[in-house]
Amino acid sequence: MSGPINRTILVLDIEGSGRRSDVEVAVLRRMMYTVLRGTLAAASVEASEYRTEDRGDGAFVLIDPSVPKPQLIRALLTHTPEQLYDSNRLASASVQVRLRIVVHSGEVTLDEHGALGADVVEAFRLLDTQELRAALESTTEASVLCVSDAVHRGVVRHRHPGIRTEHFHRFVTEAKEGELAGWIHDPRRVGHTPSAERPSPVQSAPTDTPSAPADPQTPAMGGALPTMRIGSGNFFFGTGAHIAGDAVAGHKYVGPPRGDTEL
Repeated sequence: MSGPINRTILVLDIEGSGRRSDVEVAVLRRMMYTVLRGTLAAASVEASEYRTEDRGDGAFVLIDPSVPKPQLIRALLTHTPEQLYDSNRLASASVQVRLRIVVHSGEVTLDEHGALGADVVEAFRLLDTQELRAALESTTEASVLCVSDAVHRGVVRHRHPGIRTEHFHRFVTEAKEGELAGWIHDPRRVGHTPSAERPSPVQSAPTDTPSAPADPQTPAMGGALPTMRIGSGNFFFGTGAHIAGDAVAGHKYVGPPRGDTEL
């Protein structure tokens, strides 16, 4: 058994494979591997730079740390959906592939049976979250990408070319090992703020300007009338409103210099 090495972890799962016949699953698997190989080639990942383990209705891929993660994420966001679209439009409904995809990064140990490590487990926990399943169910796209907190912190948030940070949305869920966080790519949610996160309405700052006394010539309207002070005078609003004192708008004098002017 070798010591742990930091690797990029890529896991994929075919939606609804349990509802398909064995013949249909065999077709889905071939299509998934075609898309996977095409995506890795688009990301300039050489055959010697990754290893794949089959998961029945999905795949588990370990990619060498020498491969830049931004180019892998760009390929998953662009090439993968295009390949899936081209494959699905020629396939019958029973063998159309829709994928949940997770990219993680962490320490992985290899032994004679395969890969192991807590980060491998975390990648599969993210793949199985209800949040990621719901994101795929709610879209007409054939794939949904989720990145781990580690990948978002180290790659996505730095706005590398072709990676739109604002298209990734964080979620937190409970896994067997405790709280688990991830970031789902969903451009439809840009600019949407859940009501629970919206800021409270801005309250008007209180004013300590005293209200003007009620004018005896102003008819009563259920109490004191609202006023607005302009220059050295007051506007009284209501029936028979008038200006008391001097009113100045900008640099132009309005009204007589003294007394009250009825509007």
